[in-house]
Amino acid sequence: MKNQAKRCWVAYTTTDSKERASLMARSLVEKQLVVCVNIVGPVESVYSWQGKVEQTTEWILMMKCSESQCEELKMALPRLHSYEVPELIMFPIADGHSAYLDWIAASGAGVGHE
Repeated sequence: MKNQAKRCWVAYTTTDSKERASLMARSLVEKQLVVCVNIVGPVESVYSWQGKVEQTTEWILMMKCSESQCEELKMALPRLHSYEVPELIMFPIADGHSAYLDWIAASGAGVGHE
């Protein structure tokens, strides 16, 4: 299971509306850049931007992908995003339910199409 897990990733981004989150999620899955997206929100984000402390309402996109999709996702996400500097953080999956990890790896085996 752990060998399979190393080929699976969780990627994380936020956006400014539920509608934009849904559009981004659908586009990423349709283009086969990720295999699944969970949309969570609304959440409050507090951050420093251009010397000021900001607080905004955002929606989280938690995306699952195979290792072969990671580079394509890093290139595509900024083009889909409305933020000047979109957040994209990626975590390798250390372990998990083997059937689910097999599904991620198999579904993401064919790198995305744009």
